Amino acid sequence: MSLRSRITALVASAVALAFVIAALLAWTMIRSVLMAQLDDTLLSRVPDAGEIRSVSEELPPGAMARDRLLRFNSLTQDDQVAVQFIGPDGSVDRQLAPGALSLESPKVESLPAPAPGEPRLDNVMIEGQSYRVLTAAVSDSGSLMRMFQPLAALEKTLSAVAWALSAIALVGVTVAAGLGWLIARTAVRPVQRLVAASEAVTATGDLSRRVPVTAGGRDELARLSTSFNSMLSALESSRAQQRELLENASHELRTPLTVLRNDFGLLARLERSQGEGGEEREQLIRDLDSQVTALAEEVDQIVTLARGDSTAEPPSSVSLGELLEAAANRVRRLNPQVTVKVEGPDAEAVVFPHTLERAVTNLARNAVQVSPEGGTVTIALKATPKSYAIEVCDEGPGIAVQEVPLLFQRFFRGAGSRQRHGSGLGLAIVEQAAELHGGRVATGNRSSGGARFTFSWPTADPRGSSTPGRLGTD
Repeated sequence: MSLRSRITALVASAVALAFVIAALLAWTMIRSVLMAQLDDTLLSRVPDAGEIRSVSEELPPGAMARDRLLRFNSLTQDDQVAVQFIGPDGSVDRQLAPGALSLESPKVESLPAPAPGEPRLDNVMIEGQSYRVLTAAVSDSGSLMRMFQPLAALEKTLSAVAWALSAIALVGVTVAAGLGWLIARTAVRPVQRLVAASEAVTATGDLSRRVPVTAGGRDELARLSTSFNSMLSALESSRAQQRELLENASHELRTPLTVLRNDFGLLARLERSQGEGGEEREQLIRDLDSQVTALAEEVDQIVTLARGDSTAEPPSSVSLGELLEAAANRVRRLNPQVTVKVEGPDAEAVVFPHTLERAVTNLARNAVQVSPEGGTVTIALKATPKSYAIEVCDEGPGIAVQEVPLLFQRFFRGAGSRQRHGSGLGLAIVEQAAELHGGRVATGNRSSGGARFTFSWPTADPRGSSTPGRLGTD
């Protein structure tokens, strides 16, 4: 069953239930009012009990003349009623009834007597017909009068009312089903658009499709459509980034692979020359080692970027001072003529250790590569109760203003770094690491010369943990 059919069925069922309850309540109220009116009419005849008995005594025994009966009935009400008088000894003194009605019934004889001074009303079934029975004392004679009011007219009226209410309920349910179908059609239309869009994306793989969203819509369906469009945008952006990464990676990897192939070919020719070119052979081996190392680093960076923040590394509490010192040791070998020093008090923090160390290493490596011989690269740790910050400063030429917005793009290499080894992925990995820690990375030029990169993140644990890092000072 479709969603539209389910909504229609639910609306029709709810309206049907409401109509049934309303019809039952209406029928019950109408019956109660009619019965109350009937009881009031019967009770109003209690003071006339003596006169009714006198009228009945005027008739000769066995006489049931129609005019007399009509005259008698006119004292009670328009319906053909029956009257029975019970003597003080409990025997029937006299009774008047239409010819088709027999009051000689065990159910009639078993009717209870009323309390002194209080008339009594009962229901009794005689020969398949319902009667309302009024039992009241006749003056002070000790006799009782039983007046039998037939309920056929009342039941007929109630039956007509019941049929009318049923017809109204049926019409109401039919109208409600139609309105429910229209309402469901209108309400489900955004869902149908969403389904159509998702099916189209599944069938064609086109992530550029979007679900129309009503301007200013704030209901659940509008929010769902907006979320679906955002999901498609994220998927489209992710696919575009993957395609760009693959294209750039293939371009960047092609050069070292070509060099490796050429060097291997040259090395093979030197080997065939039977010992000639020993010095040239050693230089080729060093070049091959350098190219293989660079290629391994580049592949590792590409894998890191492609993996995103889906790292399997668990967060753990580490000493940031030791982590920065380890990163500094990694880059000191790049250029012994450049001094790399670590400053600032130590601090304990919950981080992704490998990811953070790699980010600091990338920043420090870039700083060493741009620093002149005899220059200094400073890695400084700053800790506050609310955040941590790692600053990497160099004494190089600084960053061109027009390159600042592009620094963290994948495979971007500034004008000053194009002659050096690298693929332009290091800063993109740094930015990814900052996002993983819930922080950011900023850059700028120092007033004394050189560039400054600041990697900062809040003291709360990564991935939403509420326990802040523990600060400590050496």
